[in-house]
Amino acid sequence: MSAALARPLVHTVHVLTFTVLLATALLLLLPTLRATLTGGYSLLIRDAHRWGGVAFAALPAALLLYFGGRAVFVAPAHRTWRTVWQGAHVGVTLLLGAVFTLTGFIIWWKRWLPDGLVDTSRSVHDGLTYVAIVLVGAHLVEVALAALIARVQTVAAWPSSKSES
Repeated sequence: MSAALARPLVHTVHVLTFTVLLATALLLLLPTLRATLTGGYSLLIRDAHRWGGVAFAALPAALLLYFGGRAVFVAPAHRTWRTVWQGAHVGVTLLLGAVFTLTGFIIWWKRWLPDGLVDTSRSVHDGLTYVAIVLVGAHLVEVALAALIARVQTVAAWPSSKSES
């Protein structure tokens, strides 16, 4: 497999697993929504969230091991506001992913851990869910703005019909 696929593949895997986690998290956090959509509590939702978390952590890690960090974390040729934002986004994503994974496993294995640690982990995990929603929204706005700016620059660079005559 080509190293050029590394970044888009990691991004796609992260998007897909995060989407599963966000959907199941909302169903777990919002009982009214869960009752409306599923009729009540479902172990399937809980298990999908748990195993989605395993995939969220394991699949990008496996891709990093396969391709190597240099294929995924490539420094930009030119430093712009967007590349700085993207670097910060990657850093925050890695940090949040690590904290989500750690707190998720603590919640999952609550039988063997102190109640205080489990309660703190649950609070952090739930709070970060809302932070992640805001960050995903900001990411989508940034991508949309970048696409709009690129389109405007392309259109502005087209020769006008008067100058061709």
